[in-house]
Amino acid sequence: MALRRPSLERRILAAFQHALAEGRFDVAEHLLCALETLVPDGAPGTALSAAYLSAAEPDPQS
Repeated sequence: MALRRPSLERRILAAFQHALAEGRFDVAEHLLCALETLVPDGAPGTALSAAYLSAAEPDPQS
């Protein structure tokens, strides 16, 4: 049985969330642009909507 690999959108989302956690907002901005290109509608449940929610969450270390 073959393992299913995460989609490109999910991989970019993970990198976006990592960039936010590291405080690399410059990198996060580029990754968000990539997600907006891949998932133009941003409907609930998409990687793009998850990215928007991640960006809106307060930083737990503040």
